[in-house]
Amino acid sequence: MAKGHHRVVADLYRAGDKADILALNRMEYGPTDILATPADFHWRYAQNPAGQAIISVVRDCDNGSAVGFIWIVPLHVRIKGQDRLAATGTNLIIHPEYRTFGYIKLMRRFQQVFRDHDIPLHFSFVSERTYRQQRERNPQTVSTIPLLVKPLNFESLAQTYSTKRWQRFIIGWAGRLVSPFFFRPRSVAYSGEIIVQAVDQFDEGFDEFWRKVRDKYPVMVIRDRDFLSWRFAPVSGRQYHILVARSREQMLGYTVLRCLTIRGVKTGLIMDLLVTDGVLGEVVGACLMAEAETYFRAQEMSLTVGLMVPLAAEYRVLRRAGYTRIPQAFAPRTFRFAFFVHNTGDIDLVSLSAQDWFITTADYESF
Repeated sequence: MAKGHHRVVADLYRAGDKADILALNRMEYGPTDILATPADFHWRYAQNPAGQAIISVVRDCDNGSAVGFIWIVPLHVRIKGQDRLAATGTNLIIHPEYRTFGYIKLMRRFQQVFRDHDIPLHFSFVSERTYRQQRERNPQTVSTIPLLVKPLNFESLAQTYSTKRWQRFIIGWAGRLVSPFFFRPRSVAYSGEIIVQAVDQFDEGFDEFWRKVRDKYPVMVIRDRDFLSWRFAPVSGRQYHILVARSREQMLGYTVLRCLTIRGVKTGLIMDLLVTDGVLGEVVGACLMAEAETYFRAQEMSLTVGLMVPLAAEYRVLRRAGYTRIPQAFAPRTFRFAFFVHNTGDIDLVSLSAQDWFITTADYESF
């Protein structure tokens, strides 16, 4: 049979598909992806506090093996003052030999899941093709999430990106020259005392804090203790650093950090950042980012980056901390966000815009 013309059928995940799914994931993303081991699989599939994941698959009709899949991960989302069930679609992979017919059948089965399980809305970081199609059909449902960056060590970056000694010298010298002007934090006045501490786990204080900030934006994935503990579990060897800001024992904000190497560059990720509302929140954010930078420098990171929606107060926090938006030509990828409403009779959902969403790196599944 010619390549691309295998007979396939759309189906849902069966217990025997786990090995095929993990093998496909390793083939596509390598052994360090967030879904690399049976323990990682169990974490995403069965431990999510919002409920068990649903996996649509396409399988080879001749041998029954799973040759493609896409995950539907349920999430609790706060939408216009109400807690709602939603989902994120992630990890679309189809073996190259099955893509001709496999994609259409898989996506039909994927859409059926939302009807069968009464999931009124899902969101994803989508491909450029899907982004363009969705923008033409319903432009208010798509946006591009900026990637903000702050260099920490220009000499190290020069070593990574420059091949000639004189180029490394010029980049390192220029970096030291411009850094104080372009990446210098701007201070925010505050008369009280804010203490930033590293913590080992998400305790009950995160639930109390979430209740205070849950309506800060029209749409947010519910960031309570259960979600954060699940999202930042140490799967695939990932290690996260949690910073909490308090004043008089009252939690005022937090950030979650991670160190890794991306394309040979030691990178500090701002995984999540959420602060109390108002001017106080921006002061809290400045304190958190100062402590985050201290941590990243101690870990010898060359730069630090994070995703953040431009309309959020936390975006201003990052900008004041010296972060700048990466030009699209230099970004490792473009982060296209889209949401899809499956219950078109729900006025609250139909009236949503992508500008209503609070999105950070935590909402992007791969990190």
